[in-house]
Amino acid sequence: MRNIPEMLKTSLRKYSSRSDFSEYLIAFVVIAVAAAICFPLRLVLGTFSVGLILLMVVALMALFLSRWPLLFAAILNVLVWDYFFQEPLFTLSVDQLEDLFANIADLLVGIVFVILITRVRKSQTVLRNSQERLIILNNFLESMNDAKSIPDVLRISEDGIKQNFGQEAVIYIKAKDSRRLADIPYGNSSLHNPSGFSKAGDLFFEASTGNPGDIKADSEGITFYPLRDPRETIGIIGIALNEGMTSDEDKIILLKSFITIIASTLVREITIEKDIEKGLLEHSEKLFQAVLNSVSHELRTPIAIISAAVDNLKHTRTSSETEKRDQICAELDSASNRLNNLVENILDMSRIESGLLKLNLQVCDIADLVGSVVMDLKSELNNHRLNISIPDNLSLIRADIILLRQVLVNLLRNAIMYTPAGTTIEIIAGNDSSDTVSVTIKDNGPGVPECNLEHLFEKFYRVPGSKSGGTGLGLAIVRAFVEAHGGIIRAANDPQGGLKITMKFKSEI
Repeated sequence: MRNIPEMLKTSLRKYSSRSDFSEYLIAFVVIAVAAAICFPLRLVLGTFSVGLILLMVVALMALFLSRWPLLFAAILNVLVWDYFFQEPLFTLSVDQLEDLFANIADLLVGIVFVILITRVRKSQTVLRNSQERLIILNNFLESMNDAKSIPDVLRISEDGIKQNFGQEAVIYIKAKDSRRLADIPYGNSSLHNPSGFSKAGDLFFEASTGNPGDIKADSEGITFYPLRDPRETIGIIGIALNEGMTSDEDKIILLKSFITIIASTLVREITIEKDIEKGLLEHSEKLFQAVLNSVSHELRTPIAIISAAVDNLKHTRTSSETEKRDQICAELDSASNRLNNLVENILDMSRIESGLLKLNLQVCDIADLVGSVVMDLKSELNNHRLNISIPDNLSLIRADIILLRQVLVNLLRNAIMYTPAGTTIEIIAGNDSSDTVSVTIKDNGPGVPECNLEHLFEKFYRVPGSKSGGTGLGLAIVRAFVEAHGGIIRAANDPQGGLKITMKFKSEI
């Protein structure tokens, strides 16, 4: 993009009212040649016809001569016509009154040409300058529209002012939740000084309290302008203007247009940022409430069971009834496991989100891992039938055995919780290809609505209308652990009924 000084100089040079000697010489030569051609033909053409021909020559020269050479041509035209073509010849005197009026009319027409051509050219200059300014403003506005954040706006603002005006700028933004300027300078920080910042603060206060405020300049020659839109003042911009800039009204007007665009764009980005923060805050509050409700519910149940079991154990009859004591101990064991699972899930999610999750990779036999998990969950699987289908030639994988074990535990517990007692849960593993092993946990429960499948692995998500229980962390942890191994996990409804969750891992060759 050409900068403003170059563009304006080009336009003014093209349509300047100043003229060099060559234009006067051209006017003289053209009038002389026209007169020389017409002089031998004066008796045939007549005096007034020659006058019209010379006037047309002046009119044609108006297309390329500037103001003063054109005025010179108009005066020279009248003198030549009077001296060489009007009686008495070779004098500037006239015998008849009509010749005098003709000379005056000829001169007036020439002057009118000069005035009209000057106005047209001045209008052309203004129009060209306006078009160039509009192009500059449009380019600057497009750059601002591409800004994605407040730092982007500030960087583009500084670059735009430097590129188009050749001036350095420093920008101060209103502090959050305050009616004062933040003391962090953006742009050219070398323009930041205590005196200037104090003047910028005074101007910001005046503009913020409804008083438009005057533009203030500090001892370093920095001129400050408020950044404001119709709703509020959001900052101050300081520009180190040189003398050529301050004396050029057109440049100052264009500069103020730049400042208006900067202010509007900053307000836009600040508003967007506030909306995002508000949305995040509302989302965080809702999420916190959901987690609190879920965890509170999950804690109440095992705590109530433990409390009741302890009361029963204290009863004198319980010590003599072995069967009842064993039942109470089983309830205590179940409740403690439930509490332990809840704490483990919360700790696992904290490790995942903090980035502290590290894999201890070892060669793993999925068949052995499944057998170990099934033994640990034997009591929880009592009310379900379990079918395990794992081929003998199943490839080994490289995995963190503790984390992968937790994946299988969470998936099986999820199937146990959300499928009716007496139904079948299947564990199916196989070699999908030469380098991929798949593991599927399939149940015969009600399945999940298709619209909810994509959300199944999100934190704290629970399918609407599903059985109460759980924090919504189990499947989120499963996905995080599987993806940490470079695997993929998908959930789908089985055509024969129930939900199936399939994991795929690279095999160890």
